Parts: sequence; C-alpha cells; structure tokens
Amino acid sequence: VTGYGDMTGVARFDEAWVEAYRRKDAIRCPFFRRRTVDALEMVLGLARFVLSRHKSLDVTPVRPTGSKSGGMTLAQVSDVVRADFEERRYYVTGRLSKRIYADDCMFDSPDPDMPVKGLRKYVDAISHLFETKKSKVELIGMEVLPHRNAILARWRLEGTLRLPWRPAVRPYTGVTLYELNEYGLVQRHTELWSTHVIVAFLSAVLSVEEPLTQRALGLIGVHVDPPAPPLEELVNLPVPQQAPDPAPLLATDAHGGRGVLSRLGDAMGRMGRLV
Repeated sequence: VTGYGDMTGVARFDEAWVEAYRRKDAIRCPFFRRRTVDALEMVLGLARFVLSRHKSLDVTPVRPTGSKSGGMTLAQVSDVVRADFEERRYYVTGRLSKRIYADDCMFDSPDPDMPVKGLRKYVDAISHLFETKKSKVELIGMEVLPHRNAILARWRLEGTLRLPWRPAVRPYTGVTLYELNEYGLVQRHTELWSTHVIVAFLSAVLSVEEPLTQRALGLIGVHVDPPAPPLEELVNLPVPQQAPDPAPLLATDAHGGRGVLSRLGDAMGRMGRLV
C-alpha cells in the first residue's frame, strides 16, 4: 500500500490491515470511505504504540542488523553514544548506531512490561513512538565506568507521542547504563526515569497536573514530580540532582532481575488493596 510501507513488523496484523485498506475502494460513499481510512490509520497508530510499550510481546526472533565495530575502547564507544544523542536524537527518532550494539542486546526501563531482547525490535519500537519534529532528547552528561566496562549517560526528554490525539510527554530526566560485552559491543541498555512509570502512562490520556488526579495517585503512593527544568538549568545543578540516582542500575549485574520495576509492583499492590 503506497505510503504505508513501514508497518508494525507483525506479519498477520500487517497483512490484515493492508487487505482492509484495499477493500476501502469498494465503499461508494466518499464520506464513509474517508472515515474508513481515518479509522484504519488510528488502528495502525495504536498497534505501533502497543508494540512499542508492550515489549513482552515477543513477536519476532532476534534479527541481524549489519556489520559491527567490535574491539572499540570504552572512550570510542562513548563518543558514538554521544553522537547518537546530540546528532541523531536516538531516543525520539530510533536512529542509533547499530554497529556498536550486539544484535541480542537487552533493553530495559521502568516500562511495566518485560524487557525487549533484540536490537532490531527496540529500534522498530522507538522509531514509531514519538513525533520527531515535536520531540527532543538532550544529553546532560556522560561518564565512562572502566570497572564496569560500561558507560553512563544522563539526559532530558520531552515530546509528543504518535497517538491519534497526539498527547504531550511531560519533560523528565533519565539515566542510562550501557554495558559492553567481551567484544566491545553494548550488551545491555538499561535506564531509570525521574517520573514514576504510572505518571508517565497516565499523562498520555489525562492531565496529571490536576489536583484531583494527584490526590487519586497519592492514594496508591504515587507522587507526581514537577516537570524537569530546561537543560540550561540542569547542567548548572550538582550531578546527583541532574537525573535519577543510577545506584539501582549499578547494583544489578549483567544477569540481574527486574529491580527497576519494583516501584510499579508496589504501587499496583497498593491499588489492589484499595479496590
């Protein structure tokens, strides 16, 4: 279908969607034909969003992503990651340097679903998450951790999600740990956010600034932090105040568990006791 070549990557869904799109030509009324296209585009947008958030849906095997630049030093890999932030804005565009990542790299974050294993899956997911012209990620700072064979980056993000109603993402900060394997490739990419995961998801459908919303969240122990200040203010703060404390990431080894998700589990448990 012209103009829709970049679908979801789930063969059964993509085939059914394309078939439904082609059938629209059988609708004689121009008004209903246009509304059908609108509905199909909404379904496609939601499908992309669901796949990007529900990373536990292991719909495709790990696929190769091209040649790799193994054997690089930590400093060299750090320079590439820096360029991915500053030049390619990879968190909101999906345009990261695949050559420094293992194809079976594990990506994890405060997202309530299971982490995703596979560079291709991760890139496909984040490539459809943000409106790139209305979104930005800004690098606050980076440091090399030789004792962990890792790199730590602090960043700030704000933007607009690619959902039909185009919700804005409240500015927040994050910290990402890039752990390299014996070949000098990033094997684990784990992150923490300054905003609670429940607040991040709710802000896509309602205003978390409303007092009633904040009181309701307070009942389950979820605090709504203020939006992150502009980058110009963040860089002048002491490093510990610029982004979340990376200690939980540094305390988890390469085979660690789901520690970054404990806050969500605790909150959902409190919610269950209230209903």
